[in-house]
Amino acid sequence: MDDKDKAPGGAERSERETFWHLLYRYLWPFQYFRDATVGDRLQQQSNYRHNRAMRFCLPRFMLRWSVVSAHWFAWGSFLDGTLSLALLVAGCFVAATLALIMVLLLGIDWLWLGHFPERF
Repeated sequence: MDDKDKAPGGAERSERETFWHLLYRYLWPFQYFRDATVGDRLQQQSNYRHNRAMRFCLPRFMLRWSVVSAHWFAWGSFLDGTLSLALLVAGCFVAATLALIMVLLLGIDWLWLGHFPERF
């Protein structure tokens, strides 16, 4: 077994991550947060504090989704000027709008976690 097949701690990796899984981890921030509505009150407070501590990563994800949105808006504008494929152009603009909604959602989450120090 090569050294590149070993994880940093010395353990062997059983399989490599697929491109789609890496893309998911790169773009989807909600995997780093906990659900603050389950469990007893102490568990909910602990989950909320964890979410506040992980708040620092949200601007980075907002930037990533902004780039995705700008990318799709640019493709939509380019295809609108060169091709007459209305369905493809509309798909580009819909994807760009959904990415922009993701940016707004992350911004609201970032502001919420910064403004309210305790949930209870």
